[in-house]
Amino acid sequence: MSETTVAHNKTVPMLLGVVAVLLLAIIVVLVVGNGKDDSASTTDTSAADTNVSAPVSQPGMGASTGVEFDPATATKVAEGVTPEEHVTAYYQAILDKEFDKAFTMQPATSQMGNTAADFEATQLGYGMVSFTIEEATESGDTALVTVRQDLGANGMWAAQWTLVQYEGGWVVQSRAVGMAQ
Repeated sequence: MSETTVAHNKTVPMLLGVVAVLLLAIIVVLVVGNGKDDSASTTDTSAADTNVSAPVSQPGMGASTGVEFDPATATKVAEGVTPEEHVTAYYQAILDKEFDKAFTMQPATSQMGNTAADFEATQLGYGMVSFTIEEATESGDTALVTVRQDLGANGMWAAQWTLVQYEGGWVVQSRAVGMAQ
């Protein structure tokens, strides 16, 4: 075998490895960034104490933290339903594959510019197998509900929902989501 053939045989696998790494990097950028300009997204510092960070926009689920909140247009919690019950019903709807229902229960800012079909595809990709309400507290006009989600092969995730009282009822202000620690 000539020296040229030996050098060529080592070069081809190295080039294939470089191409594979570049493709993986492109996929990660597309999946995490979803092709959208997330320059308006910020980390919700109120969630820092619960190890939950602001979400990256996903199809059907836009960011709800770091955006202007208008209680008049916010998602309303049904009359007589507590914030904890609302959040529990949201995750149960996902487990029951009632994606249209769950889509309308998330923060209004998360729904804007998204569709229930995209939301469904995202939820099916996440593969949630169970959830647990970790903590639910009310302090004055604000309620915080912290949830732990088991996404099977996608790991454990945490979410902190913030709900506020508005005109005699509860409305959903935001949901911060991140890997559980």
